[in-house]
Amino acid sequence: MPSTPVSNELLIPRATIDELEDGVLLLDADRRVVRVNRVFQSLLSLPDTRDLTGADGMALVRTHLAPLIDDVETAGRLLEALRDREPLSGLECRIAPDRWMACSVRVPGDGTALLLVSDISARKKSEQRCRRLEAEQRHYRELFDLAPDGYFVCDPEGTILDVNRAGALLLAKDRRNLIGTPGTDHIAPEDRNAYRDLVAQFGDGAPGPLRGIEVRVQPATGEPIPVSLSAAAVYDDRDSLTEILLLARDITHRTQVDAERERLLAENQLLAANLAKESDVLRTIMEHTDVHLAYLDPGFRFVRVNTAYAGGSGYAKEELLGRGHFDLFPNPENQAIFEQVRETGEAFRIYAKPFVYENQPERGTTCWDWSLVPVKDTQGAVHGLVFSLADVTERIRAEEEVRIRNRRLAVLNAVITASASAFTLDELLDNALDASLKNLGFDVGSIYMLEGADRMHAVIRCHRKVSEFTLMQNRTLNTHHRPYNRVFVAGQPWFVEGTAHADVRDLDVLADFGVTSLAFIPLVAESSVVGALVVGSTSTPEIPRETRQVLEAIGREVGSGVLRGILYSRLEEAHREANLYLDILTHDIRNADNVANIYAELLDERLSGKEREYLLKLRAGIRKSIEITANVATIRKIRESRTVLLPVDLDGVIREEIARYPETRIAYEGSCVTVLVDGLLSEVVTNLIGNAVKHGGPDVEIEILVEDAEEGTVQVTVADTGPGIPKEIREAVFARFGQESSQGLGLSIVRMLVERYGGRVWVEDRVPGHPEEGAAFRFTLRQADGGESPAPDT
Repeated sequence: MPSTPVSNELLIPRATIDELEDGVLLLDADRRVVRVNRVFQSLLSLPDTRDLTGADGMALVRTHLAPLIDDVETAGRLLEALRDREPLSGLECRIAPDRWMACSVRVPGDGTALLLVSDISARKKSEQRCRRLEAEQRHYRELFDLAPDGYFVCDPEGTILDVNRAGALLLAKDRRNLIGTPGTDHIAPEDRNAYRDLVAQFGDGAPGPLRGIEVRVQPATGEPIPVSLSAAAVYDDRDSLTEILLLARDITHRTQVDAERERLLAENQLLAANLAKESDVLRTIMEHTDVHLAYLDPGFRFVRVNTAYAGGSGYAKEELLGRGHFDLFPNPENQAIFEQVRETGEAFRIYAKPFVYENQPERGTTCWDWSLVPVKDTQGAVHGLVFSLADVTERIRAEEEVRIRNRRLAVLNAVITASASAFTLDELLDNALDASLKNLGFDVGSIYMLEGADRMHAVIRCHRKVSEFTLMQNRTLNTHHRPYNRVFVAGQPWFVEGTAHADVRDLDVLADFGVTSLAFIPLVAESSVVGALVVGSTSTPEIPRETRQVLEAIGREVGSGVLRGILYSRLEEAHREANLYLDILTHDIRNADNVANIYAELLDERLSGKEREYLLKLRAGIRKSIEITANVATIRKIRESRTVLLPVDLDGVIREEIARYPETRIAYEGSCVTVLVDGLLSEVVTNLIGNAVKHGGPDVEIEILVEDAEEGTVQVTVADTGPGIPKEIREAVFARFGQESSQGLGLSIVRMLVERYGGRVWVEDRVPGHPEEGAAFRFTLRQADGGESPAPDT
């Protein structure tokens, strides 16, 4: 079939027919899979339908091919060669007890790497058979030397040329003394004529071998020994007798010798059967593989083809055999390649070569991987060529589809990234427009947004490379007039192309915008059109289908970004409104509490008895309300303020809060520690003191202690003699709005602030093991280092 030559960097010489079953993996400069054939996928037990293009080639080899190799070092060499792009030839690997493969790495020089995997099991088996034959020769020699029967090699006159150990023992003589002596000298006198007749028969041209000739041999000492002679003649290429081979078998050991002969016969039969089976397997593989295979003679005439080749060529097998390849498929360029392979003995390979069948035009353009491998004799002369072809049309089409999809995803990802990085609606629109123009090859672009409650007009919000004339003519579009209503009202994309078939109205729109093609893409948020992306080209009159699909996806993504901006604006407005209501609520409640407290103080001087008890409960409720309002204000301050920690004198804060409780007995010895906190540290101290006073009663005693803790921290303890806190609810007292221990919000604020400062807070028994003796609240703070303030933490 026709082909064109490729760079010599892609030539991969192969010397044996085993190349026909090569697995091929081609990696690009990033070690990503470019091509992989079915043989390679089959070797890795991967389905033929799986597309590996673009996959991590190193990971594919490491996880699927390397584990098949039973030698870890060999697998490492293969991975290292692929990783470093180092050429590697004929690395033999065992992948099963009876299966081998040879791996080669080719580095064409353009950053790619080619991995060839050949099944050399047949060659290995052939080598093993050769080794077995050599072993058999040694075995036979050993049998000759060590066999229990006597073996004699004689010349045509019967003179002994060689003898084995058993023969020497049989005759009770040293082997060296037997060589060169006439065989008749060692036969009992009465049987020498039988020996002479045996020799004479071979001299007269007897075909031989001759068996069952019983004579008695005469050892150097002892009685003659009866033996059964078997004889065979050795002739040269001129049919001249050169040697006579004699086996002298002790008749008493005949059964044993027969068994040995049967064993050797069975081995030979098994070897022949294996050879026949391997030949059948090769024929089956060639006939049933999807690869198109043909064997050509040196004149490029078809000698043998498989069914796949015949079917793909459009000819029957009978029409191909004996005919010249270039008589059926004339192509001077391909013929030159065939002649070069024949003359140089170097294989040729090409990938994804386009081809159109002249006799099958309905197939269109097909793509093929094909190779031409010379078959050489023992002298290196080419006496045949193996031509193999693989149809990769579907793979090439799939690769093109993947390329298109990858480009589409890359463009969409760029737009998504640009949209996600925007903080405002204008920034979102600018980023989306820039990304669209940069990745899709358009020259000019703009984004229109609907304005006004009636949504009758769309105004340019941002633009790129739009002429002053276009801005003057099209700064505002009437969304309910044709043809713009299809975009802004119906929400359909509109593509205007300046082709020969364009109508006058489309050409007028292109002229208004100063382009040769134009795309209007609606931007939809919450099922409503909010604007349109408009991009155009000043040089290309058509917009490909692929680009249209990408633009529609961009429109959906930008619309989603606009929706996110709208929702964020609504959230900000709701947050501001909630803060306003909270400010009004806390302000009015605080004012009402203050007024109520004033009137309660006025009544305090006039009431007595039960009315005064009611007044005290009323004042307690007012104080509780004031405390809640203050706690809410503190929590808001914690949540809304930025954490800027500064060095603060801990002793001064503690003494200032102690002064707020003049009627409470508080023991504190003082400290000289500077800690990293903010202006809310006093809330921690006052809440802990207030909590002890509230739950300890009027006779409670409080002790505050400051001591060193872990390196760089101090521990503050606020202990009281109150009723204590049961172990099972100690964690709950710090929970926000937790009421299990009636501690209110104060302790929740304590935990929030201590954790804000990088410390922790917990509660223990003042006297270990005796919770009824009071509680001890402990918290840690970081000490200031040289008075430096850390960076603000939001």
